[in-house]
Amino acid sequence: MLFSGLSPEEFQDFILWSKAMTQVYGPGQAIFQEGQEALDIYVLLRGRVEVDQLSPSGRRTVVAHFSQEHSIFGEVYALLAIPFDYSAWAKEESVILKIPAQAVLRTLGNKSQEKIAKNLVWLLASKAYTLNQKLMVQTAPSLREKILMDLAQRQKDGQVVLDFSREKWAEILAVPRPSLSRELSKMQEDGLISIDRRTISLLNEIL
Repeated sequence: MLFSGLSPEEFQDFILWSKAMTQVYGPGQAIFQEGQEALDIYVLLRGRVEVDQLSPSGRRTVVAHFSQEHSIFGEVYALLAIPFDYSAWAKEESVILKIPAQAVLRTLGNKSQEKIAKNLVWLLASKAYTLNQKLMVQTAPSLREKILMDLAQRQKDGQVVLDFSREKWAEILAVPRPSLSRELSKMQEDGLISIDRRTISLLNEIL
């Protein structure tokens, strides 16, 4: 996280130094929208945020969900100073810390803000890895392989507990919901997975 290793005093010093501000968003309110100029880096302090994108045909694809405290989003666009390709929405009342991107860039080479600079580099590397993992799923040659690869990335001790609906999962995989449901049923019939509500167990032979 961006603030890992900071004492409460160091955190407050950074907030004052960067001129960051908090803003409360109501359910369904846009935090930023596609095409908007990216000026700030967003940190979720409380609530839940969903990031999506509309295709030219009007199809909505969910790109990311954020519910963990201190989750950071929008940073790549803000640091590059380019318009957003996505929109972010508060799914419930959410408190967001908005940090001017230029202030974050000034942490590089600034001894007093060295911890923030190191955390920023780690975050960017971590997100690059995550995006690479998502790309592997999206470019899988078949729906079954997409599902298996996504499950393999999410699994812990051979199980995946989905914290979102099947409809949301279909949006994440960019596939029709009925196609996802049919393929999951076939995979269960073929003995690849076991489904119990939102818990999916991956059988040993495919782990």
